[in-house]
Amino acid sequence: MSATLHTIIVGVDGSPAAGRALTWAAGRGCETGAELVAVHVLTYSRELAGDLPPTGLTNWRRTLGHNLNGPWIEPARAAGAKVRTALVEDEAPVTGLLAVAAQEHADLIVLGAHGHGNLADRILGSTTYRVAHRAAVPVVIIPPDWAQAAGSGS
Repeated sequence: MSATLHTIIVGVDGSPAAGRALTWAAGRGCETGAELVAVHVLTYSRELAGDLPPTGLTNWRRTLGHNLNGPWIEPARAAGAKVRTALVEDEAPVTGLLAVAAQEHADLIVLGAHGHGNLADRILGSTTYRVAHRAAVPVVIIPPDWAQAAGSGS
């Protein structure tokens, strides 16, 4: 990676795949001085349905905010990376991630592959596949079997 990286977008959702993506991106951020923007996209059809019961609104959003600003990004902070978070609402994770990437003038988008993709995912469009094919900047997809080498940032 070149030292010209300024902003790296990382999709986060608390999954192991997102954790691998954040760890990899933190290594690049520390190497280049780039800032990480950890993005979680709330979708209208899925997560925002939690707003329907009046008792659910405060609790799930509070928990999500805690996770996004705490345990989900802690590995990047512990590695010494500059990281901030963005919680966005959009119709789909793909459009939300791409909108933040454009707004932030991102140099790179990093996503983790879940490892259960199949032909149907590729045809119908998993998030990683669709972002990789629609992004205006390079996209790095961290595979399920990637592990950071001991004593290394990559």
